Amino acid sequence: MKNEWFAIEITVKGEFVEPVSALLADAGSEGTVIEERILDTFVVPDDDLDGAEDYQLKSYFSKAHNPQKLISELQEAFQQTPALMNKGLNVQLGAPIRLEDWAESWKQNFSTMKIGKRLVIRPSWEDCQFQEGLAVVEIDPGMAFGTGTHGTTRLCLETLEEFFSGSNPPRNMLDVGTGSGILALGAAALGCATIVATDIDADACNVARENTRKNGFDQQITVTDQLLDALPGRYDVLVANILAEENVRLKQQFIDHLAPGGWLVLSGILKEKEDFVRHGFSSLPLDHISTRYAEEWVCLVFRRQD
Repeated sequence: MKNEWFAIEITVKGEFVEPVSALLADAGSEGTVIEERILDTFVVPDDDLDGAEDYQLKSYFSKAHNPQKLISELQEAFQQTPALMNKGLNVQLGAPIRLEDWAESWKQNFSTMKIGKRLVIRPSWEDCQFQEGLAVVEIDPGMAFGTGTHGTTRLCLETLEEFFSGSNPPRNMLDVGTGSGILALGAAALGCATIVATDIDADACNVARENTRKNGFDQQITVTDQLLDALPGRYDVLVANILAEENVRLKQQFIDHLAPGGWLVLSGILKEKEDFVRHGFSSLPLDHISTRYAEEWVCLVFRRQD
């Protein structure tokens, strides 16, 4: 994974923070910060933003992008978006940032946490002693999404902890949109024998592979950037912590990769998108088992009919 990144800086009125952040994500941003508040794929802009006030957005991109070309593409995208057209958005190139600097800024907000009865997620800089029988995952923040602190990730981890702590745990799992690999790591620590973790972002795959190696799960977890429709096999669990629209778009591929009686775990879904997702999956041979909530986020659990 490349160690250097650069920032795109944009001054924007509060009312336009959300559409600008969405376009930055579409352009390949690995994370966006508004005046020290982090906005990522699953973080909604603060409700208390003043629509008339100016805010400074900093959005981080890998060196794989050409900065000047990216700026031109963003300016064009803004002009093609009715809400942003002719708003005079000033797009500038910020200073380079090293991965170590990005990770350092997370340390104050990320500490060891226990999920369910057995699973523990810890950063490497905390030296903790754990009682015997706990499943411990070590993971440090990186440019790829996922340390377990976000509501969507925690909902998935809580669900997986229940699956793999039950009397008849699943044998294998497919993790769609793995990011840092946190869900695959959690499942491996809990005893899942075979896990395929897939992500279309090559940098995310490199992060997931490194986290897999550090935790000693190389024999259990295979990380790949293969597209979902190119992957073979069916799985006892398929977990997808991605946006609501992507969950629905990939629904047929999900069901094709789910074994009879298998569990489908969908998250990354805002509460207002719950009905949209449930309707999208209503025609498939699935039984809705449960719904979990954390703040404004939803995790839907289905089981494929035999």
